[in-house]
Amino acid sequence: MAAHIGRFTDDAARARVLAAYDRAMAYWPEPREELDVPTGFGRTRVHTYGAGDRTPVVLLHGQSATPAEWAPHIVALAGQGRRVLAVDRVGDPGYSTQVRRIGDADDTAAWLEETLTGLGLEQVHLIGHSYGGGVALRHAARKPERVASVTVYDPPRALAPLRPGFLLGSVAAFMSGSESLQRRWFAGLIGETGAPAEEAEAQLRLSLEAIRGFRVGLPQPQRMSDEELRSVAAPALVLLGGADRVMDSLRAEARARRLIPNVRTEVVPGAGHGIPVSTFNTRVPEFLHDTEESRRSG
Repeated sequence: MAAHIGRFTDDAARARVLAAYDRAMAYWPEPREELDVPTGFGRTRVHTYGAGDRTPVVLLHGQSATPAEWAPHIVALAGQGRRVLAVDRVGDPGYSTQVRRIGDADDTAAWLEETLTGLGLEQVHLIGHSYGGGVALRHAARKPERVASVTVYDPPRALAPLRPGFLLGSVAAFMSGSESLQRRWFAGLIGETGAPAEEAEAQLRLSLEAIRGFRVGLPQPQRMSDEELRSVAAPALVLLGGADRVMDSLRAEARARRLIPNVRTEVVPGAGHGIPVSTFNTRVPEFLHDTEESRRSG
C-alpha cells in the first residue's frame, strides 16, 4: 500500500517543492487563511479568501499543481460577495498529507465529501482545472445535492481521450533529465495565459519541482461515461483551450454539448492547457451570477 501513497522522493525534494509552493502562494491576495481538515485519507490543507452570504466557491487544482495556480483568479471569483476555498488535494505535492490509498473515483469522491463536510459547506460552486476538472465534473454527477454549479477547464480524458503526442512528449521530456527541455515542454503545454511574467515563472518553477520531486498518489484520470455526463444536473460551464495539447477540444466540446443537460461551452482560441486569465475571470463570475439569478427567479 505504501507505494500508492503520495510522497516526496526525499527530504531535499520536499524542501525544494514546498519552498517553490510558498513562493508561488505569495501571489495570492491577502488576507488569506489556511485551514487543515482531517479526513480518512489524510489531512487536507485548504486556503480561503473573502467572505459573503452567497454560495461559496471550491477550487480543485490540476495534477502536480497546487492551490497557487488559482492566484490570478481569486479576486474575480470573490468579488460578488463569495468565500473562495482552494483545496490542496491529498495525493498531490503540497501541505496535505496522505495516509490512505486513493484507488478510484469512489475514493476520490469520499475524500472530497469528507473535506466539504469538515469545512461546514452544504452546497458549493465546484470549479476545477485539468485533473481537478475531472474530479469536479464527476462529483457533480455523483452528488447533485452538493453542487450548485460546476465549472471545468480542460478536464483530461473526462470528455475526450488524451492525444498520443501529449503522452509521448511528457515521457520524453521528463525521462531526458534536461531542465531546459522540461521547461520548454511544460511552457508549451501551458501556453500563454496572460498572467504576469513573474507569477507565471513562479508557477512554472513549482510545477517542475513538483513533477521531479513528488510521486503522485492518485488514480489516473478516467473517461466519464455517457450516463455519468447525463447525470450532471447542476448548471455546467465547460471551457477548453483551442490549442490544447492534451486532448481534442472540439471533440470534448461536442460530447459535453450532446450529453450534459444544462451546459455552456466555449473553446478559447489559441489557449493551451493553462487557464487563460482574462477569459476565465470574465466568463466564470458571469456564469456564477447567472446561475444564482436563475435559481432565485425559478
